[in-house]
Amino acid sequence: METAFSWLGQIFEALLQFVPRRIIIRATEGGVKWSLWRRPMEMKPGIRVYWPLISDVEVIVTARQSFNTPTQALETRDGVEVVAGGVIIYHINDVVKAIGEKNWSPETTAGDIAQAAIVSVVASWDHDSLLANISGKVEEQITEKCRRDLRQYGIYPTRVALTDFSQTHNLNHSGINVEVNYGEV
Repeated sequence: METAFSWLGQIFEALLQFVPRRIIIRATEGGVKWSLWRRPMEMKPGIRVYWPLISDVEVIVTARQSFNTPTQALETRDGVEVVAGGVIIYHINDVVKAIGEKNWSPETTAGDIAQAAIVSVVASWDHDSLLANISGKVEEQITEKCRRDLRQYGIYPTRVALTDFSQTHNLNHSGINVEVNYGEV
């Protein structure tokens, strides 16, 4: 019986494509609308209407967001082995760039670029200077590098900082290398 009337549901869904749809974009969100014959358009917060037959809408959070990057095994300029992980705090300042033209996942892109920036900056410092400037100049360098690299994706990092940082020591016991982490900074 259910399959006998499934065609009726399909007809109803097809007819709904001709009816405009209402969407509410909150103050902490932004939207992108793709329409036939046009470039992606930004949708500002508020009540918006679109035609599903000729357009599609994607809404994402543009307000402050943050997440931790995975810890990475690195080496400083003077050859000291360390592990480092960070946090990136950002917001979306151009929704069309963030998901409409050049990018699909702002969080993944921000994470990848933050990890690369952490590697680049940590590798350019010697260990003692890095420890002395970890929440000052090092953080500023990582943040500025991320801002330069993420600008093209409509993402603005307000702060990128090291949250996990420690020196590693390799112990050789019976030919087996064991990595030991100690001391969080």
